[in-house]
Order: sequence, then C-alpha cells, then structure tokens
Amino acid sequence: MKYGSKSIAVLFAVVSALLLVASSRADEKAEPVTIVSHVDIKPDAYLPQAEENSARLFRAEIAATKQDPGLVSYVILQETAAPNHFTIVETWRDANAFARHVGSEHTVKFRQDIQPFLGSPFDSRIHHQFR
Repeated sequence: MKYGSKSIAVLFAVVSALLLVASSRADEKAEPVTIVSHVDIKPDAYLPQAEENSARLFRAEIAATKQDPGLVSYVILQETAAPNHFTIVETWRDANAFARHVGSEHTVKFRQDIQPFLGSPFDSRIHHQFR
C-alpha cells in the first residue's frame, strides 16, 4: 500500500492529538467520544463517477468499521439537497478506541482512496457529552 506523505502526516497528527487527550485524562473515568465529520465529494459534473466511486468506498468503510472494537455507533448521512455532501457520525467507547480506529489499516486506506474524490478536506470534530 502506498500512502501520500501528506495523508500520513495528517493521520499521525490526529492520532497523536487523540492519544494526548486520552493520556491527559487517564485519571478520569473513560467517557464516550462522538466524532462528526463532514465530507464533500466532487459532483459527477466535475469528476465523472466520483459519487459512485465514493459510495463504494463509504460502504466498504461502514462494513469494516462495524467490526472495530469499542464502536458504539456509526452512521453516514447523505444530505438531501446536496447528495454529494455526507456527514459521518460515530461514537466510540473512549478516545483510545477512536484512535485505534483512525490508525486501523481499513480507515487509513479509506482516507487515502477517497482523496481524489474530495471537494474539500474532511472536517472532523471530536465531541464529548455536555455536562
């Protein structure tokens, strides 16, 4: 497998940040984390078959992710008014489970393979339950 240095650097930064947060909370009780990611795919008008190819990649990532330990829920939503816009909503048992998912072979491959179809970078935000 060949991954671009930019993709690997971004992945490394995300995993490092998550592990830093997780280790800084080591004394606290582990809590679930929810990640909301907005994904903008190039419309077919700009890149033929981008929507079909990205849909295939999304389906494969859903199937693989559902096997990951620590997963609470994982859903990909498609915007009704703009069908090339997707929102991934995922909840993990804790930040460590999410970090393992982000570093998993299937997620690294998904993020690499979907790059040519992206209209903009992933916009991922990590949340915890409001207290």
